[in-house]
Amino acid sequence: MTAAAAAPPPAVKAPWYLTVLRASAWLLYTWVVVGVVSLTLRVFLLLFGANPTADFSALVLRVSDSYLQPFRDIFPPRPVSETSYLDVSAIFAIIVYGLFAGLVSAGIAALSRHVIRAEQRQRDELARQLLTQQAADSMAAVPPAGAPSAPYRLPDDQERPPI
Repeated sequence: MTAAAAAPPPAVKAPWYLTVLRASAWLLYTWVVVGVVSLTLRVFLLLFGANPTADFSALVLRVSDSYLQPFRDIFPPRPVSETSYLDVSAIFAIIVYGLFAGLVSAGIAALSRHVIRAEQRQRDELARQLLTQQAADSMAAVPPAGAPSAPYRLPDDQERPPI
């Protein structure tokens, strides 16, 4: 076995820019999911008249405010009772962020497929190089056809039979 065949194959890595793009897409997807969850909680808390000074309610309202900012006042809130109302702008924001999350998810899937294809191309190239090297090594060990072979010799410790 040759040294090239005994050595482990080198690690296959995706191009750095694909890895960065995939990580960025996952961060964006996480940000959108947090926004959709916080906006959904906001709608339910306001719909059921939760106390806005309670710690959990205050946290949800504070987190969802930044996500709601681009959609604020598009639709007026609809009063449901004395202490609760339906925040239609937040529902609209949930729909828009949900569509955006779907697009980001499709982008992540496309990037993942691209990364997998790039890694497979590298593996195929490494396998082709290894097979080429093994074929060259095996061809060097076989004498060419029609070449005289070396005479047969007995080991030194064996006697020659009489003729």
